[in-house]
Amino acid sequence: MTDTEHKPYATVNAVWPDTIPAMTGPEAITAFKRLYRIAMGRRWKGKVALTSGRRYNWTRRVNGIGPFIFFVNPQGHHMGGWKDLCHDLSHFAHQNINPKRRPHDFRHAFIEKTLIEHVVRSGWLEGKLRRPEKPKPEVDKIDVRAQRVEARIKTWTTKEKRAKTALKKLRAKQAYYAKKIS
Repeated sequence: MTDTEHKPYATVNAVWPDTIPAMTGPEAITAFKRLYRIAMGRRWKGKVALTSGRRYNWTRRVNGIGPFIFFVNPQGHHMGGWKDLCHDLSHFAHQNINPKRRPHDFRHAFIEKTLIEHVVRSGWLEGKLRRPEKPKPEVDKIDVRAQRVEARIKTWTTKEKRAKTALKKLRAKQAYYAKKIS
């Protein structure tokens, strides 16, 4: 038995380059959608959301109800962003394609290696999935606050007119009933 037979992931992890850059949030979402299509042969129809900390890249339901959301962790929970995304997504695909097989079956390693090869070959580690950030326009805070005050004055003026009309009607009814009682 060779060392590769003892470590089935030695050939899989050998595909990764020595240095792997960090993954951004939008890059992680785009990478997930494209890798899911490669692994499963169809596109992901649900929502994709970012998560952080020690959370895996996996599907969850918010409060245990509603549709499934695939949560993607750009920092990674164990090995790092890109490695964790490919590993967890290959487990997810393997579980859905081969539900009666063991999680670390050779089929899982094949799916993971396919995903890793695509990431490296496509140049995603060099930043091809990154989009340039759009500069936010400068907003004059004083002008925005002044507009909010004007809107509030208009709202309260309208409420004042409605209150005067309502009081006028109620005083007319009060006079009517005072006349009827006496």
